[in-house]
Amino acid sequence: MQSYSTLIMIALMVFAFYFLILRPQKKRQQAIQNTLSSLQPGSRVLLGSGLFGTIVSIGDRQAVLEISPGVELTVLKQAIVRTATEADEDTVTDDEYDDDEVLADPQGLAPRDTLSGEPVDRDGSTAVSHDAERPTPSAGADPQRPS
Repeated sequence: MQSYSTLIMIALMVFAFYFLILRPQKKRQQAIQNTLSSLQPGSRVLLGSGLFGTIVSIGDRQAVLEISPGVELTVLKQAIVRTATEADEDTVTDDEYDDDEVLADPQGLAPRDTLSGEPVDRDGSTAVSHDAERPTPSAGADPQRPS
């Protein structure tokens, strides 16, 4: 009698495992497969990386997305999470920002020359002189080490 109760407990655990884990996963996988098979050019989609794009062309394994005008990206179809909705897209346009506004650089993140470390103009063409702002190293200090 003890062996039957053990056998029944094992069978119940197998059924519970199936209904709690395997069956919902199969349903999710089927839903993803249905979504991927329903995609067509012109669909707006969301990628797993958070990028939005419009499908330009789609094949068996890959899709070509246009993420902005003239910029195309080839991705695996599995990277597509779902079709994008209006609520997903909180589009920021260039019209919201004035190109003439330049924020101050309080943290020293201005562009610098890669060889000398000197600050340069935003266009990278000429060096900006900030020597008056820099303290001179003390005698005997190693110029390679910051103080």
